[in-house]
Order: sequence, then structure tokens, then C-alpha cells
Amino acid sequence: MNEPSVYFVGEPTEVSHHAAPFRERLNVKIASPATVVQQANSGDLAIFYSEHFDRFRDCCTELKRNNVATLYLIDGILEWRNAWDNLPDEVACPYTMRPILAHKAACIGASQAHVLNQWSNSGKTEVVGIPRLDAIPAQPHPPRNDREFRVLVMTAKTPGFTPTQIDTVEESLQDLKQWTNDNAQLNLTNPLPSTDSLKIKVVWRLTGGLADKLGVTNELNDLTGQELNQTLAQVDAVITTASTAMLEAMRLGIPTALLDYHNCPRYVNAGWTISAARQIPTVVTQLAQPTPEHLFYQQTQLCDALQNSANATDRLVDLVEQMLAIASKQLAVEPKLNENSLAFPDAILEPAETASPLFSHRQLYPDTAEFKQTQPVETQAQLAHSRREIAHLLSEQAQLRAELDEAHQIFEQIEKHPIAGPIVRVRQKMLGLMEKMGKRKNKLDGTCPIIEPEPLNSNADFTTNNTN
Repeated sequence: MNEPSVYFVGEPTEVSHHAAPFRERLNVKIASPATVVQQANSGDLAIFYSEHFDRFRDCCTELKRNNVATLYLIDGILEWRNAWDNLPDEVACPYTMRPILAHKAACIGASQAHVLNQWSNSGKTEVVGIPRLDAIPAQPHPPRNDREFRVLVMTAKTPGFTPTQIDTVEESLQDLKQWTNDNAQLNLTNPLPSTDSLKIKVVWRLTGGLADKLGVTNELNDLTGQELNQTLAQVDAVITTASTAMLEAMRLGIPTALLDYHNCPRYVNAGWTISAARQIPTVVTQLAQPTPEHLFYQQTQLCDALQNSANATDRLVDLVEQMLAIASKQLAVEPKLNENSLAFPDAILEPAETASPLFSHRQLYPDTAEFKQTQPVETQAQLAHSRREIAHLLSEQAQLRAELDEAHQIFEQIEKHPIAGPIVRVRQKMLGLMEKMGKRKNKLDGTCPIIEPEPLNSNADFTTNNTN
């Protein structure tokens, strides 16, 4: 019996960089949709990188009819505008992923799988990650010692899906360009030992002809991901429209802001957001000096959006091999399986260990001395002593309250005394009156003007003020 074949559906220019991480391990054949339909046999497997266009959708439907296993390898984030706000005459299917056509979908992270399950895909999703990122070490770049703050400003491969969306993206970029032109130096809120400001340098990486519209030098020459990796290694912060590239930046620990003027829901968040021009100064300053809590939030968002704890290529290879094995068993039991009858279990892969960021009190509260303790015994001794001091303070507080209650009781008895009571009440009234007079005097001495009486006229009428 021949070994089943694995196909990656698409032209080489479209899918080669997607297939590169696992192509040799799975002996993948890259072929157009029409070629795959002609060559694939029952029990083979076809991987899709898109279900947006009819050539892929028709191919997937035909392969399923012929009992070829199908897998949708999702390589990017979900984006609201792409999912819900397309033009009425858009050539892409407006119902893409609702539901997914393929037997299974390899998701990039848990949050994506959760959303897709809500889109009528329960049982189809498997969390894999992004295989092409496996070759890039997820190591934060060490801070540089120069006085330049380099910001990468970029847009997604498709900056907008309607003319209005593209205009909105251009407006946000124009605001950013104007501010950086007006602010060549960035004043730091917490000055560094060597300087209290940094020179701002913007690296533009724009798609859709936006660089020409803005009149800036575009650093974009390649969209396969290799050039972006090199660029990320040379910048201190990233400002981007909604794009998978934001996850790549966050994965390297680079402070990342989402440039989003669209006011629509977001399926993936960054550590910072710029949704209006007035927010640019504050966000850029924070990107230059990110707080621990901001970086911690950024890492929590990354862990939800991207499976980054296990090797994505290994998980994908495991998923493909298990799907082939399941299909083979079904065909062995029933060689002439009815059309479109291949079925796969809801969960094929074991859940990947959740890679939650470490909640470090020492990092999140650097000014709190107690969290700097490194010796457990010393910390325990300090805690025991603190509790002892608190117990003493509570005891003194209880004693003072008891004495105050006793004083109140004595005072109530005096007030009820037939002789002393009236004297005490008169004294209280006098003290209250004196207090009011003092407040009035202070008010007059302060802000209230004192009106002097006019001198008396000897011929004036003391009883009437005739104004006729």
C-alpha cells in the first residue's frame, strides 16, 4: 500500500515560507488547487493557508467529497474588519471561518481557538502555534546604551478592506508622522544617568502605497517574515496596525502599541493602544520607558494569543500524522467509504502547557523594599516581627478606646447632674459661640472686604433716604 501524500495547496510564491518549517519532515508537495484535486487520493491530506477565496473553498469541498483529509493552517490573527466589515462586492467569501470548511483548523493560540469555536467550529480547532516562528529565539533584546530611541511603525499586509478603513489608517499615520516631526527629542519622565532626552528615529514599514502618500522612506522589501525579524532586532519599540507582526514583536519583549483609530472590537490586544492623536505623546513616552505592569500585561495578552510554550512545528507534524492515521483506519475498515464521510475526534492534540508570565512582585513593585528580600528566613523573621508590632498597636488601640468610652460615661453623668449639668452646657454654648466668632473674624481678615461707613452729612435726613 502506498504511503499517503501531504499537499500544501497554493502557488509556491504564496505558501513556500509557510511550508518551509515542516516541508521535509512531512514530505509536503506544494501544488495549485486544481492540481491537488487531480492528484490527491482518498486517505491523503491537504493543508490550506486560506479559505477566503473560491479556488481554495472549491478545492477543499471537492477533496472532502473524495475523503481527502483537510487542514486549515491559520498563520495570522483574527481581525474584526477582515471578518465583518468587508465591502458588499468583496471577492473573498464574507462567511470565511463561519464555519471553517476543512476537517480541522490549526490555531495560533488559545484565544483564537475560543473565538472560532464560538463561530460554529466546536470540535474542529487544535492549538498549534506558528511553525515559522520556531527558528526565531524568543529572547528579549538587551537595551542599548546610545541616546537614540528607534520606533518601528508598520501596517498589516492589507492595511484596510474598504476605502474608509484605508483613509482612517492613513489619518493615524499622518498624526504619528506630524508628532514625530514636531518632537525630534523625547523628554524622559525618569531621566537616565547620561541624558534626560532621547533622539527619536522612526523606521517606516508600510503597505498599500501608504509610504508614498505620507512621503516617507519605506523599509519594506519582503513580506515573508525574514526581513521583519532583522528589523525587529534593530528597534526599541513597535507601533503597528492590527497584524500578526505585533505578536512577533511582543514575543521578543519589545514594547508594542496597537495603532487603531477604527473604534471596533479587537480580538488581540497589545500592551499599549493609540486610538486618537492626543494619546501619541503619552504612549510614545511610555514605550521608551515601559513600566513593569505594562510589560506584564503585554505578556499576558501574548500568552492568550500565541501558543509559545511548545514547538509549533512538532505539534503540527503530530497533528498531520495523527489525522493521516485516523483516516487510514477508517478507510481500512470501509475501503469504499461514502463520499464526505471522513470524521475526526474533537481533540487530537494534547493541550499545550499554558505559558503564563511570572507574576513577580519584585519586578512589578521595584520600590517596595519587602519584595527585594532574597533570604526566606530573614523575610519570615521580618514578617513575625511585623505581626508582633501590629499586635502591640492593636492592644494599645483597644486600651485607648476603653479609656475614651469611660471618659464619655463620666461626661454624660456630669451633664445629668442638677448643678454641674447646666454649667457644663453653658460652657459648651460659650465655646461654640466663641468658635463661630473666630471663624467670622478669620473670614473678615481673609477674603471678605470690610466696608467702611460713609461720613455723616450734617444736613442729611437721618430718617429717610429721598431719591426723588
